[in-house]
Amino acid sequence: MGFNKRAVIGTIALIAISMYLAMYAFEAHTIAARYISSDSHGAVFWINGPSGSLFPWPREPGMLEVLSRINDVDLFIYTYLIKTWMLAGLSALAWVITVLFVYKATKHDNS
Repeated sequence: MGFNKRAVIGTIALIAISMYLAMYAFEAHTIAARYISSDSHGAVFWINGPSGSLFPWPREPGMLEVLSRINDVDLFIYTYLIKTWMLAGLSALAWVITVLFVYKATKHDNS
């Protein structure tokens, strides 16, 4: 049984992307749940300072209990990817695509 070089590279790339996305989604959801809050007017803040970050990798804020402004990138990630659970859905979709790709590649190899 020979390996298709393109299938192996594709599998490695898809697994790496899926793992990164799953770990990122878990960290981002955890940090957002613990450290991001919104007021009655819809303004979103870090509840500790100095501010944390959701991009490029989620990072907790400092230990000072103070509301600190959330930047535009983090606001976008929080509003459209975390609160809507789209980030978790994208992570699950990436794993489904990876499994289907591996299944198709192994089925094609065995034929």
